[in-house]
Amino acid sequence: MTHREAVNLGFSQCRARGYECRLKDADRKGRDVWRVKFHASTRNAKGHLHLDFDAYSRSLLRVDEKVKARRDDWDDDRHKGRGKKKGHARHHD
Repeated sequence: MTHREAVNLGFSQCRARGYECRLKDADRKGRDVWRVKFHASTRNAKGHLHLDFDAYSRSLLRVDEKVKARRDDWDDDRHKGRGKKKGHARHHD
């Protein structure tokens, strides 16, 4: 399998999971495995997706998928800043 084939297979797997994919890295791990890494995101989540493919059979060997929901909500009780007298939420209306 060539570099381009590994990347194309990776994009197919990433999109099949419903992510918008941005290639981070693709390299050969040893002689038999291609590791393809993506920045993966949806409208409400972001993270990474790492895929390992067999270099000869082109089969998917391993998936490391860490995509977490974004924290867009702002709650003054939870976000008080770091340390003493830090952050805007120390004074309540």
